[in-house]
Amino acid sequence: MGDSTPRSPHSSKEHKAHLPDDRNYRVLFIIFPLCALLISLFIMTTSSQRQVLPSSVRPTHYDITLTPDLEKFVFTGSEAIDIVFNDDVRQIVLNVFEVEVTAAKLQNLSLKTIQNIDAVQIEHNEKRQTVTLTFPQELAKNTKGVLKLQFNGTLNDKMCGFYRSVFVDKQGNKKYMATTQFEPTDARRAFPCWDEPAIKATFDITLIVPSNLTALSNMNVISEKQLEHAKKEVKFAKTPIMSTYLVAFVVGDLAYVEAETSGEHNGNPVLIRVYTNKGLEKQGEFALSVAVQALEYFAQLFAIPYPLPKLDMVAIPDFEAGAMENWGLVTYRTAAILFDPQASDAKFKQRIAYTVSHELAHQWFGNLVTMEWWDHLWLNEGFATWVGYLSVAKIFPEWDIWTEFLTEGVQRGLSLDALRSSHPIEVPVSNPRQVAVYFILILLHISVPIYYKGASVIRMLSSYLTEKVFLTGIQKYLKQHMYGNASTGDLWKALSLQSGIDVEKFMSIWTREVGHPVVNVTESSPDKIHVRQSRFLSTGDTKESEDTNIWWVPLGITTGPNTPEEISSAKLATREASITLPPNTDFFKLNVHQTGVFRVNYTPDRLTKLGKAVREGGLLDTSDRIGIVADAAALARSGYAKTSSFLSLVNEFENEEKYMVWAEITKNLADICNVWFEQPENVYQALQNIQRQLVSKLVTRLGWDYLEGESHQTSMLRTLVIKVAGNAGDPDVVKEAHRRFQLLTEHKNESALHPNIRGTAFEIVLTHGGGTKEFDAILQIYKEAKTEDQKVVALIALGSAQQADLIQRALEFSISDQVRSQDIHHAFLGYQSNRKARRPLWAFIKANWNKFYERYSKSMTLFGNIVRFGTQNFASEADIADIENFFKGKDTKDITRPLQQSIEKIRSNAAWLERDAKDVKDWLGSNGYLVV
Repeated sequence: MGDSTPRSPHSSKEHKAHLPDDRNYRVLFIIFPLCALLISLFIMTTSSQRQVLPSSVRPTHYDITLTPDLEKFVFTGSEAIDIVFNDDVRQIVLNVFEVEVTAAKLQNLSLKTIQNIDAVQIEHNEKRQTVTLTFPQELAKNTKGVLKLQFNGTLNDKMCGFYRSVFVDKQGNKKYMATTQFEPTDARRAFPCWDEPAIKATFDITLIVPSNLTALSNMNVISEKQLEHAKKEVKFAKTPIMSTYLVAFVVGDLAYVEAETSGEHNGNPVLIRVYTNKGLEKQGEFALSVAVQALEYFAQLFAIPYPLPKLDMVAIPDFEAGAMENWGLVTYRTAAILFDPQASDAKFKQRIAYTVSHELAHQWFGNLVTMEWWDHLWLNEGFATWVGYLSVAKIFPEWDIWTEFLTEGVQRGLSLDALRSSHPIEVPVSNPRQVAVYFILILLHISVPIYYKGASVIRMLSSYLTEKVFLTGIQKYLKQHMYGNASTGDLWKALSLQSGIDVEKFMSIWTREVGHPVVNVTESSPDKIHVRQSRFLSTGDTKESEDTNIWWVPLGITTGPNTPEEISSAKLATREASITLPPNTDFFKLNVHQTGVFRVNYTPDRLTKLGKAVREGGLLDTSDRIGIVADAAALARSGYAKTSSFLSLVNEFENEEKYMVWAEITKNLADICNVWFEQPENVYQALQNIQRQLVSKLVTRLGWDYLEGESHQTSMLRTLVIKVAGNAGDPDVVKEAHRRFQLLTEHKNESALHPNIRGTAFEIVLTHGGGTKEFDAILQIYKEAKTEDQKVVALIALGSAQQADLIQRALEFSISDQVRSQDIHHAFLGYQSNRKARRPLWAFIKANWNKFYERYSKSMTLFGNIVRFGTQNFASEADIADIENFFKGKDTKDITRPLQQSIEKIRSNAAWLERDAKDVKDWLGSNGYLVV
C-alpha cells in the first residue's frame, strides 16, 4: 500500500522535484497578477477608504414615478426625495450611472413659504458613478428638504439595472418585459439615489405602463388609474425602510398562480403569487407550494413575522444569476422556478425548492437586517445558504438534503478555498467597481467562500453550540437589528450572549482569513494519536509564509458507539497536539458527521482500515463515508497521498447503496479521468472500466424505469449510475440508451425516456455510436422543448458529440440566436466534459474571440465562464503558455480572476499527472483493469 507515513508536500523530496519551475511563475507575475495582488485590492482596504457618498445629506423617503417604453427601450422618470442636511452644504451628491438627470429642484422645508430652488449645475461623473447638484445658496445644517429630479435612461440588454428581457409567446410573437436587477450597485442605473446598503429609506413607487400589461413592485397595488394613449398609472403602497438594492419593479404580459399562508406564524395570511409568461403559470405551482411552507417556517424559526402583505415571485426569461431576493418581489431565472411534473427532471425540482428557500430566507437575512457594507455580504449569503438547506430539510425530509450539502456545499467550498486565488469569507471592498467584481466572482462560483464556506462554517458553529442555542442567538440578532444594518461582530456578540462563550475569539479566523487546515494524523503508539494542522492548498506546495494561521478546529473524534465525551469534544487550537484514545482502540475517525471545515490526512495503513470499515458497515454513517472519499481524493490531487490509495479506497465501496456517497465517488473518479484525458488510451479506458464495474450491479438492480412512489434518493441514484455506466461505455447500458432514444425520437413514445433520464440518455447516445441523425434529433428536441430544464439538458447533451464536424456544429449553434446569451455556460459545460471537444472548444474561443468579446464582455459572469470552461481542464505547462500567449495584449481586466484560477488549476493538474501517472498505471495493472 505504499509508505508507512503520509506523503506531505512539506517533506517529500520526490514531490518537490515536480514543483513548477520558478521561471513559469515569473511569467505569470507579468501576464496575470498573482492572486495575492488581486486580493489585496480588497483585503488592504479599510472602512475609512470606502468610496462612499458624503454624509452631509441623507434621504429618508423616495417618491418615484417611472414610465418604461417597451418599443423604444427607454424610460423616463421623476422623483421627490425627502432629505435631511447633516452639514451646511451647497452641493448634493447622489449615485447615478447610465441615467441622465435633466432637471433638479430643491424645496427647503425650513422656509415658511414653499420655494423651489433650481440647481445651477448638474455634473455627472461616469467614473465615480455620481451626479453632483450645485445650488445657488447654502443649505443649512439640521434642516429638511425635498429634492425633485427629472431623468431618463435606457432599458438595456445587459441584465442589470432597469433592463429588458425578450421572449416568444405561444403564437410565435416576440415580446418584451421590463425588469430590474439592482444588487449590488445598480439601482443607480434606474433612478438617482444613495446606493449604499446602510443608507436606508422608504419608497413610494408609481409605474406608468401600457394598460394591457401587469406592473409589479415590492409592495401591493393601492390604486390603478387609466390614462390616455392606452396607458395606466399603477401606485404601490409605501415600503418599509430598506436598502436601494432591494427595490424592484417588473412590467410584462404576465399570468399567475396564487396561494396564502395560514397566518399561524405571520399574524395574518400572506398572499403569495408566482408570475410567469402567459401559458406557463401552471409550472409555477411547485415553487408556490414551497414558498407557502418556507415563509411559514421562517416566521416560526426566527420568531419574527414576514412584514409585508404579499410576496410575488417572477420568472424572468433573461436573468444573469439564479434569483434575486428583492423584498416582496423575488425574481428568478425561469429554470430556477418553473417545473412541469410531467416533463421536468427531478433534479430541477430539488434545485427549485432550495432556490426558493434561499431567497425567502433573505427576506429576513439581508432585507429585514442588512449588512452594514459589502464586506459583510456573507451575513446575507452564508446564512441564506445554510437556512435554505434547513428549510428544504424541513419541507422534504425524505430528500436527506443535509447529506447532499456535504457534496454540493462543503466540498465545493473547500475545493475553491484550497486555491491561492481564493479569498476570505469577509472581503473588504471600497468602491463600486470592486463591489461589481466581487459579485461577478460570486456568480462565477469563484467566490464560493461567501456562500458555501460561509454556510459550512455556520453549520460547524451551530453544531458546536447546538442548533437550539445557535437559533435562539440568531433570533436575538435579528430582533436587535431589524430594519437596520449589522456587521459580523454584531452576530458574534448575539451568539456570545446566548451561549456564554466568546464566539468571536475562535470564529474570527474562519471569516477573516483565507483557507482552511488539513489535520495530519499519525499514530505514535497503539492508544495515542498525534494531530498537526497546516494550511491546505490543492497545489500541495504550501510555503512557510503561507502557513501562519492557527485555526480553531473541532476534531470530532469517534472511536465507535461509546466514544468518551472528552474524545468526541476534543479541539485543536494549537499547531499540534497528542490525544490519548481509550485502551485497545482499533477504530477511530476524525470529523464525525463531517461538521468541521477541514481535511484529514491519515496514514496509508489507517486509510486501509477505514476502507475495511466501509466494506464491513456499521461504524461509518453516510456523511462519514462521503467525508473519507472527499478527503482522500483532495489529498491525492494535492500530493499528500497517492492516487492509488484513493482508488484502493473506492474499491471498498462496491456494496454502497447511498446516492450521495456515489455522487462523491463518481465526481472524483471523473476528476481523475478529466486530468488523464490525454494519457494512453488503454490507461484512460482502464479508468472507465473502474467506473463500469463499480456501478454495474446497481444499474442491473435499479433498471431504467422510475416507479411511482419510489424515494427521491432512489430516483437520483438510478439517474447517476446509468449516466456513469453509460458514459463509461457499459455495452448493455449503451444499447438500452439507443433503444429508448429511438422509441422517443422516431416513434414519439414519450414514456420510453423518463424526464429524469433524458439528458443522460442523450449524452450516452452521442458519446457511443451517435452521429448526425441523433445529433439532429436532440437539436430538434432542444428547439421544441416545453420546459426550460429540458432545453438545458438537450443543450448540454449536444456537447457530447464525438465527430469533429458535429462538435463544430454544436459550437457554432451555441453562439447562434437560437441560444440565449445567458445559456452559453450550459453549452460549454457539455463541451468541457467531452474529452474530444475540449481542444476544439478552446480553438473555437480563440478563433471567435472578437465575437465573444463584443457579445459578452459587458456581462462579466458569462464572459468569465467562457474563459473558465474553455481552459481549466487542461493539464500541461504547454497549455498555460498557450493561454498566456493568446491573452497577451488583450483586454482582460474583467476576467483576470477566472484566468488566474484556470491557470492555477491547470498547473495543479499538470503536477498531479506528473507525480502520479505511473502510480495510477501500476495500480490499474496490478488490479486487473489495464489491458496491455
